[in-house]
Amino acid sequence: MSALELISLVTQALFIGLFLVVLRDAVRNRTRAAVDTTLLFGSVAAVVAVARLSPILFGQPPAWFASLLLLLLTLAPYAMLRLVDDFSGTPRFVLAVGGAVYVAIAALGFALPAQSQLHQLAIIAWFLAVGGYAAIAFDRARRRTRGITRRRMRAIVVGAGLFVGAIVVLLADAMTGERTIALQVLAQVAGLGAVMAFFLGFAPPSWVRRAWREPDLRAFLESSVHLVSVGDDHLAVSQLQHAVAAAAGADGASIGVADPQESVIRYASQTGEWLTYPDDAFIAGAAYTQQRRVIAVDAAAVDPEHAQTYATTNARTVIAAPVTRDGRRIGVLAVYADRAPIFIEEDLWLIELFADHVAVLLEARDLARQAGLLEAREEAARLKEEFLSAAAHDLRTPLTVVLGQAELLERRVASDPSRPVDAAGVARLANEARRLRDLVSEMLDAQRLEQGGIIMDRRLADLRDVVEAIGLRHGDDAAAVEVRAPADPVPASVDMTRIQQVIDNLIENALKYGPGAARPELSVWAADGEARMAVIDHGVGIPEAEQDRIFERFYRASNAQGITDTGMGLGLYICRRIVEEHGGRIWMEPTPGGGSTFQVSLPLEPVRDDVESPADQPSWTPSGGAEAMVDA
Repeated sequence: MSALELISLVTQALFIGLFLVVLRDAVRNRTRAAVDTTLLFGSVAAVVAVARLSPILFGQPPAWFASLLLLLLTLAPYAMLRLVDDFSGTPRFVLAVGGAVYVAIAALGFALPAQSQLHQLAIIAWFLAVGGYAAIAFDRARRRTRGITRRRMRAIVVGAGLFVGAIVVLLADAMTGERTIALQVLAQVAGLGAVMAFFLGFAPPSWVRRAWREPDLRAFLESSVHLVSVGDDHLAVSQLQHAVAAAAGADGASIGVADPQESVIRYASQTGEWLTYPDDAFIAGAAYTQQRRVIAVDAAAVDPEHAQTYATTNARTVIAAPVTRDGRRIGVLAVYADRAPIFIEEDLWLIELFADHVAVLLEARDLARQAGLLEAREEAARLKEEFLSAAAHDLRTPLTVVLGQAELLERRVASDPSRPVDAAGVARLANEARRLRDLVSEMLDAQRLEQGGIIMDRRLADLRDVVEAIGLRHGDDAAAVEVRAPADPVPASVDMTRIQQVIDNLIENALKYGPGAARPELSVWAADGEARMAVIDHGVGIPEAEQDRIFERFYRASNAQGITDTGMGLGLYICRRIVEEHGGRIWMEPTPGGGSTFQVSLPLEPVRDDVESPADQPSWTPSGGAEAMVDA
């Protein structure tokens, strides 16, 4: 046996083996694409089988035998034309013309003498025209696909080109009658390459499938694993749907989350809303209720009740699989496209894999949500304990003073009613009562701000007046506040009482935690379209590790607790909420040399004639933001 005969034998054996593989798949899947694929390789396998069996059956082949072989061989381009229609669509008249030409060539083969050059020329033209058209159409379909389907289509394009080339070369060599060795070698090598490429395209081995799937699966995992931490359920499911569609090479995907108690499934819509349907609605609902994968090549025909929905979403073909985890029904995954999948077995495998991964992600999100709720409950319990402890401590101190002073006054009145009133004792009573009032007001403010129950009476005001009024109130203190304000008005729409409450709280903190240090500074200025105020102290400062938490409810810095044991950690929280209600922001920066600088930024309003600062305001303009404030 020569090398050329060996190549021919291997090629023929591979074509027969490929036919048997695609025949098995056609029996399993029973799609039109599977049937047409079987028709393509069945025609070639029939030529090989008939040619090999003819010496046994006939001895000397009859005259019509060659015409029969050519009839079977010319069926291959027509099967390729049908595959083009399966993969990407072909105008009906093209299929009709192709069928008519095939019949004409078949009739011509039996009408003309054996091995007629006219018949052979017609077959060559048939292969070049129809086979070439199919190869080009396969390539166009390849460009519209992704992932493993794209790689398989590339192999089919190569196989189609080599197959057509091999047949044309063999027929051309037969027409010359010289049987050129070079052309025969070229044809046999092209035929061997064609069948190997067809194997990779239509029946790739498992190791090839794994290698081709791996990049898409890795991309899907990388794009979806972070969705466990996405806070919004609708956003997470929407992004997961996009990841599935991209990895599957489909037009879109839909993930339904089941609520078994109410027998409904919620789907994430493109408008940002959840759409709720009965759990048996749509093809996806059938997959969920029956707990099996469902393939609907023509979705509207399978589920006419929702045909309009399929038409709106361009979902001509739908593949759905249930999403389950350890026997628990979590939901359903559906992938849809405007055409039937080219390789349905690949899509089924991917959809089931994606469904398993979706189940893991949804379960992980549910576990994370439960862990978050548990952590929130623990945090709420901790805050409640801290609040009760702080409130009991802070309220007990003034109550003890009030009760002790009241009992003392009671005993004095009882012993000597005519005795003069103890003015110092009464003053102490009043001070501690006011302290009680402030503590209760602070707690009520925190609650109302948390629940959005405080209504701001915002009016246009000059913030210079705010800081000047606060400076005057603290003017008699031993550590008076140093006030700095610019010459020009700093207008803002504010609730004067609440903004003064913010600045008063910051000033009181500066005095409380900076005893003996330099005087606190209060400044106001306009910069970058914002009205800004700052309170600068030179006290103990705030540890760097705790600076991000000082505006939290009930939080007190660790070094502050060593200076005074009063305070519930609500002051800065209230300041932050009031400023945010004004559309502003508040933050803290360390003061160079020690201490803290608290800045408040509010939207700056246009200067109007009815908002002017007093004529005797001190003239001062900051040279640049917070740095100018700190360096002053």
